[in-house]
Amino acid sequence: MSLGTWLAAALAALPACAGGEGRDDVSGAAAPGPTAPASTGTDATGTAATEPDSTTDAPPTSTDDASSSSTTDGADDPPLVCDPLTTCGVQCVDLMTDPANCGKCGISCVIPRATAACSAGQCALGECDDGWFDCDEDADNGCEQQLAPGQMCGLVCKPDKPEACNVFDDDCDGQCDEGGLPGCRVGVHRSSSPTLGHLYTTDAAEAMSGDFTPEALNFYYLYSAPGTGLVPFYRCLKPNGRRFYTTSGTCENAATLEGPLGHIATDPQCGPTPLFRLYSDGNHFYTTSEAERDNAVAMYGYQYEAVAGYVWSGP
Repeated sequence: MSLGTWLAAALAALPACAGGEGRDDVSGAAAPGPTAPASTGTDATGTAATEPDSTTDAPPTSTDDASSSSTTDGADDPPLVCDPLTTCGVQCVDLMTDPANCGKCGISCVIPRATAACSAGQCALGECDDGWFDCDEDADNGCEQQLAPGQMCGLVCKPDKPEACNVFDDDCDGQCDEGGLPGCRVGVHRSSSPTLGHLYTTDAAEAMSGDFTPEALNFYYLYSAPGTGLVPFYRCLKPNGRRFYTTSGTCENAATLEGPLGHIATDPQCGPTPLFRLYSDGNHFYTTSEAERDNAVAMYGYQYEAVAGYVWSGP
């Protein structure tokens, strides 16, 4: 073969050897190719769309996010209008009568052993629990007394309580019914007569009548009306025309009953004074003075009998 013929044959064989894709070694093993792309499809416009990898866990998209909510709680509610009441939170209340908001919002009334009330913006007592009573009229301690059926409250003093004509120290000052309460106590005048002895009367004109000479106007005071611990103090006319005074409604079966002079205490209460009773030769004598009592016994022959009762030195 000539040299030209050989070269032509070699050149003709070169394209077959150069186009052998997939072989990178002399053994002829296929070489790895590039990674295949995910399958593609064609959308309605003809544009190729890449399908997402089916193995990827994408989080779901929430449509309830707070930021996308059309309203915020209460934000779009109309404002609460309470006039003439008062707005307390989300309620309209009357601060003058609401025990849960008494005087101010949030001031809740609690009354021991009773239902709570609110009066003029101040906590007050409603109704006591069964068997309990408010005897001292103090809402702070509620219904403080437990009483049996039919049992009544006793009187309780308070420093700011006004005095009443009740034979009780209402204002805790140690005295009862002081201050000249109208019609509460009546003054008893003392006068004497050389023929009729001593006279004790609430009538000043009578004390100066006939041959009576006044010794002391308003000598002591009695209660005008009945009261706790008080009994009538009767005026009695003896056959000799003289008088004596006693708690006996029959005048001790020794005289004629003229009627009550007033009402006297049987026990020392509310700062009273003992009224001493003496007797001598058909004549009774009464005094609130221990010194005068002792002098009458020592100097004038009187016999001390007893304390007739307890009286008061002022109206």
